Amino acid sequence: MRKLLGILVFIAGVAGLCWYGAKHDAKRIEQAVTDGASGAVAGSVHGVTTAVSGRDIEVGGLADSNGERYRLLETLGIVKGRRVVRDKMTVLESASPYTFSAEKSGNVITVSGHVPTEAAREGIAVVLDHDASALKLASGAPGAWTIVAQDGLSALSKLTKGTLTMSDKTLRLSGLAASPADGEAALAELKDVPPGYMIDSSFDYLDDGKPVNFQLAYSASDGASVNGKLPKGLTPEALADALGLAVSGDPTTGISGEPGPVLAALKKLTLWLPEFETLTFKTAGGDKGFDLTGTGSPGVDLELLKQGLSTDLGGDVAVSVAAADDLPPEGTQRVNAATGETEVLTAGYWLPQLDFVAGYGQCRDKANALLSKRDVNFVTGSARLDARSMGVINAMTSVVMKCVQSGDLRVEVGGHTDSQGDSAFNKTLSQKRADAVVAALRARGVPEDAISATGYGDTQPIADNDTEEGRAANRRVTLAFSQ
Repeated sequence: MRKLLGILVFIAGVAGLCWYGAKHDAKRIEQAVTDGASGAVAGSVHGVTTAVSGRDIEVGGLADSNGERYRLLETLGIVKGRRVVRDKMTVLESASPYTFSAEKSGNVITVSGHVPTEAAREGIAVVLDHDASALKLASGAPGAWTIVAQDGLSALSKLTKGTLTMSDKTLRLSGLAASPADGEAALAELKDVPPGYMIDSSFDYLDDGKPVNFQLAYSASDGASVNGKLPKGLTPEALADALGLAVSGDPTTGISGEPGPVLAALKKLTLWLPEFETLTFKTAGGDKGFDLTGTGSPGVDLELLKQGLSTDLGGDVAVSVAAADDLPPEGTQRVNAATGETEVLTAGYWLPQLDFVAGYGQCRDKANALLSKRDVNFVTGSARLDARSMGVINAMTSVVMKCVQSGDLRVEVGGHTDSQGDSAFNKTLSQKRADAVVAALRARGVPEDAISATGYGDTQPIADNDTEEGRAANRRVTLAFSQ
């Protein structure tokens, strides 16, 4: 009995050892199959997965192509210890041609077309700075597609707006660049595109990349025009507003530069335009330095004109003024672009054409109306007509000539001062100033015996000499008519 019991215990022990050994070996084999299966699919394009039960392998997920599917199954088939391989894979749709496109408008780039992997989609999203969910996952992309697509998007981002298209290994980039430098920057993003890809690019430019360089030309007979390249934000309309007259021309406008200095100079120049026959205002290397050259209208004091312009326009404008030497024939008529007045060339001067009845009362009223709006001014302390008196002298000539010739009147030019300083000096100064006006009127054709000059000094004030405004009103020239 004892012997039988020992035999039974022995048999049970052997059976237990066999069961333990079999179970332990099965786990080892399953783990080996699992490791082998994982290794077999590790290089799959879309991350194919495997699950192992015992020695059976189930493979699922997305195969990039039938070719990859077959290669994976073949590799799984040689996994040591496996029994069966169950194929649960889905094959990704293939695209041919393989297309991708992107469009930039404003600061946003939108994409459409295909993407080869989710990793590529994530990389494109990083470049876009927003998701790329619009792209359809598809196989068939040429080699290095993801790198080329990302480089293409980086190139597109350098443009103001544009389009990127990829079809297999052909990449086309077109659109609007701010300047040639920006177009070159876009192409630089594509310099490392692998061999075999063909790149086609076409750009238009907001700016030619050259410095600001424009010329504004003015003629009293023809008006103003502009050509060349204006600073950013400057247009012919803005120039016209600054000058106070129409400006023709078809200049380009740059994407850099400051319009402020140009407009500031032209607004000051407006007051001087009536003194010019022709004028050219142009850049002198940039948008802050300018050259101004012109020909003064007949009768203008060129020295004072240049001094006044230089003072008003400041050191950023180099001024050069000469006398007009190509006047048209006597009697030529024009409309002055700066003043809007119809003028006739008379005795070498442009005199405004006036239409009124030349009676005593009419002549008196016409002269008073003229001088209430336009003063005859002189250099301080002297009888030299200032730089902007030419226009009013010409207008006075037209009034006086009509009144003398048609109305058979005589005229006295009166000179008046304020009460500042010595009365005797003031009387002498006023006489000299009246004489200067008479000389200017005679030079323009007023008969010598029809006009005279009288200096009244400070004896006939029309305003309070205790205020600056009053003193300014008292410093004047008058016209008095008589039969």
